[in-house]
Amino acid sequence: MPRPPRFAVASALLATLTAVLLAGCGTATPGNDSGRTAVPLPPATGTSQPIAEKNLVYLWPFTVDHGMIECRGKNQTVFVSPDGKAYALNREATQAGFPDVDPLRRDGTGGAKVSLGAIRSHALALCPPA
Repeated sequence: MPRPPRFAVASALLATLTAVLLAGCGTATPGNDSGRTAVPLPPATGTSQPIAEKNLVYLWPFTVDHGMIECRGKNQTVFVSPDGKAYALNREATQAGFPDVDPLRRDGTGGAKVSLGAIRSHALALCPPA
């Protein structure tokens, strides 16, 4: 079996480390999802990738259950909701004119919004290397 490209391995490692670090942040609510196992992400197609709540389980930051993550331009990361609207995941996308993703974010413990860290990591992995 051929080995995956280094970039894919590095991206998977980054996403895993981010998920582990964010799990201890206290902004997500793992209690309701305990026992659920994350489903691996489907393959990326170029600079876009479908993503869903089942892929991140309690780290899922949105009120919608699925969408697409994309890297546009050099490093503008966006989340495309099921209705087709693209929202900024990083400062570069905000500066390019994409609307803020906050209206789609769900509340975690203590009223704080669930972190975007895990989804941002996956989206940044879609951007071409600098």
